[in-house]
Amino acid sequence: MRYLAYLLVLANLAYFSWYQYSPRQKPAEIVPVPVPPGINQLVLLSERVIAEPPAESRQVEAVKEAAEPVEHRAAVARQTETRDDMEQANASSAVTQDRAVEPDPEPVSVAPEPVCHTIGPLPDNGDVTSISKQLSGHGFQLNVRGDKVRVPAGYWVYMPAMPAGKARSIVADLDAQGMKDYFIGRQNHISLGIFSTEKKARKRLKRVKELGYDAELGQRYRNRAVYWLDVEEGELPLLGLQVWEEIQAQHTDIRVQQVSCSRSDH
Repeated sequence: MRYLAYLLVLANLAYFSWYQYSPRQKPAEIVPVPVPPGINQLVLLSERVIAEPPAESRQVEAVKEAAEPVEHRAAVARQTETRDDMEQANASSAVTQDRAVEPDPEPVSVAPEPVCHTIGPLPDNGDVTSISKQLSGHGFQLNVRGDKVRVPAGYWVYMPAMPAGKARSIVADLDAQGMKDYFIGRQNHISLGIFSTEKKARKRLKRVKELGYDAELGQRYRNRAVYWLDVEEGELPLLGLQVWEEIQAQHTDIRVQQVSCSRSDH
């Protein structure tokens, strides 16, 4: 029995010696399975702890930073401020150059105000046609306007308005004295003749007064159709132009005056 125990002890010693000195096999390398796209890889808490620097290392860095000379940190701060100032100066210079190269705005040309005249009155449409042809050939813009004006139409001798009975009595007396040229008008005024000249009218006035009646002499008017020619100047001014002097020489009774070009009536 005792020999059996010795034999087991020797066997255990032999196995321990073989296991201790025999070459060991390296464990098989574990190849991580690739993670599909779009899926975050799982990181164990132990791996995160290992990835972070140990507390002792952080404390050493803090001590080094605290031990860093104050002058060095001030120098670094000044360098940083100098670099920022230079960048701002460069930016301002670039903006100034951009503004300097901007072209000046082109001056806005203002068209001169048009000048317009009106010519007239022209009693004959043929005169309007002739003058228009002469002026349009020199670049003038023309517009013809029709109008009516009061023109003298002779003289008349008359007695002002009066009661109807008095008017009938006067004309009866005039008829008896041989003055037949009369008629009673509206409001019972008495017309004693219409004359083409003032001389003839005054001769009648004298005759009526000799008969003892207080008559009056007046000017008669009538409306006559006339034309006005509105002219807008082009490159040449109207006044002083040779063609305008020729027109004035042919039509001495017309006048010209400057008007607003937006004016629509005389």
